[in-house]
Amino acid sequence: MSEFEELCQQYTSLDQADIDVLLDQTRVIERTAAYRNSDVFIDVRNEYNNQAVVIYHKLPVDVPSLYHRKVTGKEALRTNEPGVFHTLETQLSSVDLLAETQEQRLIRQRIYPILNEDRTIGVTIVESDASHDVLDNFQSEDTQSRYSDVSAAIKMFGRLDATITDQLADAILGFDHTGRLVLANHTAMALYKKVGYIGSIIGLDYENLSLDGSRFATVREQLQQVGDSGQPLTYSFNYLSYFFTERKFWNESNQQLVVLIQDKTDVKAKEAEIISKSVAIREVNHRVKNNLQSVISLLRIQQRRLQGDEAKKALSESISRIMAISSTYELMSKQLDDHTSLQSALHLLVTHFKQLSDENQQLDVKLKIDPQITVDSEQIVTISIIINELLQNVISHAYPEGCVKCGHVAIVGTTNQEIITLRVTDDGVGFDLDQTRAGSLGLTIIRSYVKDKLLGRLKIESSAQKGTDVCFSFDQKTQR
Repeated sequence: MSEFEELCQQYTSLDQADIDVLLDQTRVIERTAAYRNSDVFIDVRNEYNNQAVVIYHKLPVDVPSLYHRKVTGKEALRTNEPGVFHTLETQLSSVDLLAETQEQRLIRQRIYPILNEDRTIGVTIVESDASHDVLDNFQSEDTQSRYSDVSAAIKMFGRLDATITDQLADAILGFDHTGRLVLANHTAMALYKKVGYIGSIIGLDYENLSLDGSRFATVREQLQQVGDSGQPLTYSFNYLSYFFTERKFWNESNQQLVVLIQDKTDVKAKEAEIISKSVAIREVNHRVKNNLQSVISLLRIQQRRLQGDEAKKALSESISRIMAISSTYELMSKQLDDHTSLQSALHLLVTHFKQLSDENQQLDVKLKIDPQITVDSEQIVTISIIINELLQNVISHAYPEGCVKCGHVAIVGTTNQEIITLRVTDDGVGFDLDQTRAGSLGLTIIRSYVKDKLLGRLKIESSAQKGTDVCFSFDQKTQR
């Protein structure tokens, strides 16, 4: 097996058909007279680290090579050879781009894609020495004098304010009617330097700078077809490890293409970080729910061992409170963001409450919660505890013994100007607020949670004729 094939198998997953296409390309290179006195290479993508690797090198015949050491098997780095990766990513040729060799020598490269069934399997690279003229070519045009032209072209469409182009966050590129870059702001120069381009980009053709794989003629035709009303054309795309959004304008009067590029990489990274944290929070909520379920199981074991009814009742109420908290964590473990549907949370709470005992199951509970209401994680835990206490009070006090199955409870939730109001009503026998104020643990919890945790207002009305009506309101954006 040749070194060429060994390198392909070592660094890539190319099949034999792909390797045969690459081998055919080596024969084309060796027969091409224009390549007689050039260093010509074939590079493929190194699939282990997403760099590139040299698998073939044709030496010049009549002149010395630009290289003193063996190059095949060496890596081509994106930071040194941006054109290689531009062509691998976009299938567009990259012509006359500056690069740096493994021996720290400045060169110019012409890079052409090698395709097999519309897949880029490698690139052909033709190199020439650039060390003698590089200083002249780094600033081939006075870009400063053209910044006002960019601003004028953009303002013609009324898309941007009259801001000095160098102060814009977007990279701005201006191409003439032939697709040649004639102006760029400092943001654009910095952006292309970041993705690996070396030296000045002024004077390069559109295809050399196209990061989304588009061609100048195609873009110009699209923009001319849609006219001013359809501009700009907007695209979002990945290039290497970066994420960009492009807006493209065509200035018909000046025959000029203006491209704005916005780097969204940091935004995407933050979005990914938020999602990662959300997943971690979901896992924490899931574990909290499981741990609370374990506590409930232990309390139930303890409850079965007790003899006194009073102790059993107290333990049952504690189980109910823990179950209310557990139900909210169960719901939060299934969502990504910090805001929970109030309707879903209270539906789950009522379901779990009714499962606690046969007596609870006999109570008819109707929910009417605005499905648009959402609350944060701390608020939903507090609300669940309050609603649980109110339901527990209904079971314990609202109906004479044996009549719970005749009871009806309504839980209504509404919102107005971000003020959420929850109302819990029953048709029971009512109670005297003055007599229960000091000793009721349930009412103490309700008052404390509404006032201290929700920073809300509580109103309780109760009578033997109308039953009990408990209403509390709070700001959806409670500041703590």
